[in-house]
Amino acid sequence: RTYKPLLKPGQHKLIGFATREQGLMVAAGNPWRLQSLVDVARAKVRYVNRSPGTGTRLLLDQCLEGLGLVASDLMGYAHEENSHTAVAACIAAGQADAGLGIASAAATHGLDFVPLYPERYWLVCLASALDSEPVKQLRALLGAPAWLAGLQTMAGYTSNSDAGQVQSLRSMLPWWRFKSQRTG
Repeated sequence: RTYKPLLKPGQHKLIGFATREQGLMVAAGNPWRLQSLVDVARAKVRYVNRSPGTGTRLLLDQCLEGLGLVASDLMGYAHEENSHTAVAACIAAGQADAGLGIASAAATHGLDFVPLYPERYWLVCLASALDSEPVKQLRALLGAPAWLAGLQTMAGYTSNSDAGQVQSLRSMLPWWRFKSQRTG
């Protein structure tokens, strides 16, 4: 819902990038035994959130709605940090018990990670820029074996078979209905 007004089929294209896992970052050993956002709400643990407008915050709000929860069900929903690393640092410092984030940030701070939501990642590009040399070089890099192997070493990230490939908004986001584009 947030990005839809910014994207126009035909004008924008998606470039395959990677898949990453979002999940709960919790203290080592997962002392509260949290396995879901419902558990976080039910246990009334201290939650640390991402800033409004970030993909993680959008994901959280969408998931809360889907689970029949509201922001006030998470104690600490208003405690916001600007990065996954900052959320992980709060948990590692004992200032919070859980936060939604990525595995690599959790690993950096010695936290446990409970995977919850795989996210398909694309880069958005103007269709008119696809044949430019910088975009061609980027696409080649994203599909290169060395890049794909390096991505596999990052906690919580996996490569996609379509890395570096161009896709249309309609084909990759079929659930997202776009208004017909008329010219004239």
